[in-house]
Amino acid sequence: MVYSHRNLAYDLTLFEEPYEDEYQIHGRLKNKKVERSAPQDNEELTIEENKKERAEKKQKVRKAKRKKGDVMKIAMASIFGIALVVVVASIIQGQVQLTELNQKISNAKDDLLEKQSVYTQLEMKVDSGISTSVVEEYAQEKLNMSKASNSQKEFIDLSKGDKAEVTLSSHNNVFESISQAFSDLWS
Repeated sequence: MVYSHRNLAYDLTLFEEPYEDEYQIHGRLKNKKVERSAPQDNEELTIEENKKERAEKKQKVRKAKRKKGDVMKIAMASIFGIALVVVVASIIQGQVQLTELNQKISNAKDDLLEKQSVYTQLEMKVDSGISTSVVEEYAQEKLNMSKASNSQKEFIDLSKGDKAEVTLSSHNNVFESISQAFSDLWS
């Protein structure tokens, strides 16, 4: 095991990412060979600088992710805003159409009331022109008619009950009278 000589309970370096530059924590070289520009004494400084560079890179990555997230948030908010505007516009248009239809209904009701009033006036005018006195006057003057007198009236008594009387038609043709004569002979 590589870590057998260390105390694992206190080794927090296991949770850190490996260095991307020359040295890892214990000073061992990585697989790739890199030339050093700083002297050996400044090894601790280069580790500190590497940590700072890594932290800066992480911040740049976070900022880039944040920017992508911000762009997505802005896009989603824009889509939501447009959808909201469309819904509100359709509701307003529906209300406008509803108001127009209600106005048409109100105008139609007003026209109906006006026409009913005109109908009532015309009906009154016709009724006043056709009273019983006007009809009697027209019948006497124009048609030379008079009221019926008692001699022209015939009363019917229905207290005896209902009776029905069947009459034979006297206007038979020749063939019917011959057939009637033969039927009378046989009966």
